[in-house]
Amino acid sequence: MSDIITMDYEGMQVDFTTDAWFNATAVASRFGKLPNEWLRLPEATEYLKALERKYGKIPHFKTRRGRGGGTWMHPRLGVAFARWLDVDFAIWCDEQIDRLLRGEGMDWRRLRHEAASSFKVMTDAILYTRNEAGKNVAPYHFSNEARLVNWALSGQFVGLDRDAMAKADLDLLGKLEVRNTVLIAQGLDYETRKRKLHAFAAAWRCAHPDTKALEVA
Repeated sequence: MSDIITMDYEGMQVDFTTDAWFNATAVASRFGKLPNEWLRLPEATEYLKALERKYGKIPHFKTRRGRGGGTWMHPRLGVAFARWLDVDFAIWCDEQIDRLLRGEGMDWRRLRHEAASSFKVMTDAILYTRNEAGKNVAPYHFSNEARLVNWALSGQFVGLDRDAMAKADLDLLGKLEVRNTVLIAQGLDYETRKRKLHAFAAAWRCAHPDTKALEVA
């Protein structure tokens, strides 16, 4: 399966793949139900038969182990299954599947790669500037900078699950890492960089409201 994208529905995390399959087991459990309960319903059986008449016998279910373990459903089943769980959730689910099938999942993968690349450049800048200044380099120097960038994004000095981030947040994270790399290269101290990163993130959020998802009051 493709990369997993975790989206938020009213505080509930919902895992999709970039090609719009979703974790039916995890979603159903949050509504106190099981996928097999829906599959036993006459209307679900008829729906699956209609899909086969239209598209032939194609896999509509996949089982995944490890992270995101459970039964994953094909996007053609998504809305019908989600409607059984909750009609408002079904509308939201339909919107997310449509976005993913229109290629927005590819944008997420690109941004995830860019964030990883910008993080590596930032760590290289830390290593280079400290070596040039004749200072020692310890693992905490890298983790401190990662937490600083995470704080500018989320308001907390903690680790963040990048694989669970929305596109807008990944985009800002990568830009914060690039900005911090430039500030490190300029020789600015930690507190100065902290103020500048905070100001940059605040300005970016004003121009891009979707990045407010990770803000902490």
